[in-house]
Amino acid sequence: MSAVVREPDRLEIRANRTAPAVTLATGVVGVAAGLWLLASGGTANVVLGVVLLLFFGVGAVRGAVRLVRGRPLLVATREGVDDGGSIVVAGFLPWSEVGAIDVLPARGGGMLVIGVRDPEAVLARTTPQRAKVGRAQAGRLGSPVVLPPAVLPVPAQELADDLERLRPDS
Repeated sequence: MSAVVREPDRLEIRANRTAPAVTLATGVVGVAAGLWLLASGGTANVVLGVVLLLFFGVGAVRGAVRLVRGRPLLVATREGVDDGGSIVVAGFLPWSEVGAIDVLPARGGGMLVIGVRDPEAVLARTTPQRAKVGRAQAGRLGSPVVLPPAVLPVPAQELADDLERLRPDS
């Protein structure tokens, strides 16, 4: 399946499969290192081994889930935008909740910033941890719904233009 599917009334963006595969591989290596430290014995090794197991274990699981699940980063239709790729995973945003769509410069390309009219309403629909990060992101970037260049399969400006074409009042 293509990373970007453009239809007259639908846009679907999927992440490059490389990033979750690298996350999974890194997690497996980290878990192996943690197990080796646990088997080595000694208080410091056991403590560091447990920390590595927890940290890299979570990363490995997240990478595996993203590889298997393959949920789109973003799906846009004439009804709205379904965000599955930002840190807050805002879910479905009807166009009435969407403000400006901007591209901000970032290392590795541009960040796609989907402005929302009421950030707190969007953050109320996510987990407390994601909401905390989303508030900080909104303070720095103007919105909690931001897709970084590392996850985008095409330039952010191209996606911003596609989204504006789908917006009903454009």
